[in-house]
Formats: sequence, C-alpha cells, structure tokens
Amino acid sequence: MKLVHIKQIKGSRSLYGTFLYITLLPLSLFGIVLMIYSSITLTRNIQTEVSDNLRNVGVTVLAAYDVSYDGDYNVMIVDGNVEFYKGDTFLSNDSTLLDNIKADTDVEISMFFYDTRVLTTISDKDGNRFVNTGANATILNTVVGSRTSRFYNNVYIGNGKYFAYYMPIMSKDGLTCLGMIGTATPAQGVAAMVRSSVIRNILIMLIALLITAWAIMHFSSGIISIIKKIMKFLSEIASGDLSTELDPVVISRSDELGEMGRLTNKLRSSLRKLIERDALTGIYNRRYGGKKLEDLINKGIPYSVAIGDIDFFKKFNDKYGHDCGDAVLIEVAKTLSEHMRSYGFAARWGGEEFLMVFENISGMSATVACEKILDAVRERLVEHDGQFHSVTMSFGVAQGRPELTLDENVNNADARLYEAKEGGRNQVIGE
Repeated sequence: MKLVHIKQIKGSRSLYGTFLYITLLPLSLFGIVLMIYSSITLTRNIQTEVSDNLRNVGVTVLAAYDVSYDGDYNVMIVDGNVEFYKGDTFLSNDSTLLDNIKADTDVEISMFFYDTRVLTTISDKDGNRFVNTGANATILNTVVGSRTSRFYNNVYIGNGKYFAYYMPIMSKDGLTCLGMIGTATPAQGVAAMVRSSVIRNILIMLIALLITAWAIMHFSSGIISIIKKIMKFLSEIASGDLSTELDPVVISRSDELGEMGRLTNKLRSSLRKLIERDALTGIYNRRYGGKKLEDLINKGIPYSVAIGDIDFFKKFNDKYGHDCGDAVLIEVAKTLSEHMRSYGFAARWGGEEFLMVFENISGMSATVACEKILDAVRERLVEHDGQFHSVTMSFGVAQGRPELTLDENVNNADARLYEAKEGGRNQVIGE
C-alpha cells in the first residue's frame, strides 16, 4: 500500500522525498566535507606528532651524551676507518645508549660526523649496522650547511622509506657544526596509522549518517575532543613540560585513541626519566637538580646546600678500572639518596661530585646531617670483582642566603669543600 502511494505521487515533491532531500543530502555533503577536513587534519597532526616525537628523541640523545660524556664530538681516521669520540671517550663500537633509547621509543637513531654515519641503530637484514655510510647531500647541505633542524617524510635509508628528523650537532661553544643527528621511524607504519585513522573516520561518518545527524555530531565531537586532549598533552611535552598529565578520560578508553594516549603517556615517562635522571647512578642529574633548587628558591623555602666529593676517586679508575669507579659512584649515590629522603634531595653534580639540598634546615643542622651521611659512606663497602673497597668523602656545607644567587650559594659550599680537601679530606666543613 505504501509503495502504491509513493508511485502515485511520483513526479511530485512528496514529504518522504523532501525529508530525504533536506536531511541526507546536507548531511552527506557535510559528512564528505568533514571527512576530507578531518582526514587532512589527522594526517597533518600525525605527521606533526611524529616530527615532535623524533625531535624530542634527538634532543634526548644529545642531552644523554652530554650528561654521560664530557668534551666535544670528534673523529679520527685510522687505517681508513672513522673513529668517533666524545671528548676522550671512544664511541664508535658502543651503541648501547642509542639502543636503549630505541628500545624505549621505537625510534631509529643515527649520528653523523659531517656526512659520515658513525653510530646508528639501523641494520640490514643480516644485522649489519649502516655505519660509515654517507648522508643525503640535500639533507646534509640543509642541516649542516645552514645549521637548521628539518623534518622529512620521504627519506630512503637502505631500501626503506622513513619519516626522519635531522638536527645539527654543535660544538660546546656553539660556533661550529660538527655533524648531525637523525631520528627516523618507518614511513610504512605512519602511513598505516594514517590510513587506519582515515578508514575509521569514513566508517564512523557512514554509520552516523544512517542513524541521525545528532549521532554524527555527538560522536565526531567526542573523537575530536579526545584528539585535542592528546594534542594538548603532546604540545605541553614538546614545550618542555614533562610534569603534565594526560586527561584520565583518554587513558580509560579501550580503543585506538586510548592506546595512543597510553603510548604518549609512556613516552612522556621515558623522556622524563632520560632528561631528569643521571644515566649511571639513577639520581637527579645536574640540570634537573639545579632546576629543583631554583624552584625551591622561587617558593621562598629556606635551604642549605652541600657539595660532596669522593676522595681519591681517580685511584679507583686508574688502579681497578672504570667499572670499579662506576660501582663506587653507584653505591655513593645510593647512600646519599637514602639519607637525603628526609631532608631534601641529592643530584650528581659532575664526575665524582654530588649536590645535596636540605629543605627548611639551617647550615649547622645540614652539617650535622652530612656528618651522619659521611659515617654511612665510610661503613658501606663497595664490592667489585670479588674485592671490597672502602670509600670516604669530603663535604662543604653552606646555608642558603636569600641575598645571594643560586650559584653564589653553591660556590660557598664548594669553597668549603675545597677547605675540606686541603685539610686532609674525609671530613665535613660547614657553618
């Protein structure tokens, strides 16, 4: 009967046809426009996210090398082979740091000295690393020649296509470009991510169109809201705020966006650990220790500082090897960290020196606390290769004075440390 009625009004503008016309056509056009826009935006956002991620990994690698090794990058040509150094440390056969960062970030990393790849995580199908291979001339001229970082979405390494981010490696004085660092992720994976997201959006649009216009707008706004939360989170990470937290709504989702949120959260945690912690001892590094002390000063919290230095540390390296020296540093850092929990925090300040910050405590009380810490250091024996080594330290303590700068207060503690070392070591000189 209904079909007969529709046939009867054929050629005229029926309410049924009008409804289809004024709803499905505009919604279809809107859906197409929105689908195109969201696909382009999503593709751009993913590429931006990949670029930011690769740049952050590159920054982290350079920071990790600067924390781990002193001096500038350099190379020597020996029997036709390129030997890569950071200061006096030979790095050509040691990709441990790069491999560890790759394991955490799933990003391929290469370091170039000018146009020669001297360290890399990229290997061929036989497991041979692509070392001593050349860089793309265009990339080299852009990055090294103009000292400009650049993101590329069509770089070929070996037989694979990659999304890559290159940034110049500058000398410590900032005057000389020594080469570049490249971070890369396979383009196939990024393309699959984009393709999967685009297909998912198309299906969402089609299903929503068949249900109601309200369902389209409601669902789309929900998806866009989650993407914006993730984008905001990534933007804050890219700006250097690693203390930011991702909205729990994103993490609680069980779909791909929730997984993306959890992965970005994991990346934030990995970057935070790499940037804030000393790679060897696990305690705060100098950069982050100084930042925490600045935050303390900005909040107006009274404090005292101490600089501790391991006595005759060179002896452990020279007589028993650097592994023994590393074991000493690790045990000392553990002792300092354990005893500073109730006072403030400890950070590796450089080499065998450690910074200790005491919150809401006078210089005299901090001196007493350092005496207890020194006793603990003396009591703890360091085991290495079946031998036990005793360790002593010298400490200089200074109470933070509000009229002085951070550096001046730390220098006061350092001056007292010098007195302790000149006076025979194995002692605390304080207020």
